Amino acid sequence: MEIVEELYEKAQEVRKKAYAPYSKYKVGAAIYSEEGHIYEGCNVENISYPCGVCAEAGAISSMIAGGDKKISKILVVSDGENLVYPCGACLQRIAEFSTNETVIYVADAKGIQKKHLLQELLPYAFKEEGLLNE
Repeated sequence: MEIVEELYEKAQEVRKKAYAPYSKYKVGAAIYSEEGHIYEGCNVENISYPCGVCAEAGAISSMIAGGDKKISKILVVSDGENLVYPCGACLQRIAEFSTNETVIYVADAKGIQKKHLLQELLPYAFKEEGLLNE
């Protein structure tokens, strides 16, 4: 099985576990790290909406907890009518652990629909070199 197909299956599985009692909009994400491991995450809502966690953020936390540091590929899936893309905050989170070659796949119940490089979706990511160093 090709790794992208495995990411799709893992993201679909974890999407079903999402906690989305308010929006009913379940999202799953699966990361393939540069070290060759797969990490998953799903959205977890909270009645106080800003306290929720996006699927991508959960997958990144899982990757870091697993000891890996770089995202090679990430796939995001939902069963909504429209494709779900990582929000701006998640794109910045992905940028923190990515390279110029990191690929973002966007999928729905029918399969993988789009493929982008991170820099296409967030061309002006805030990077460490933008910090003022003393």
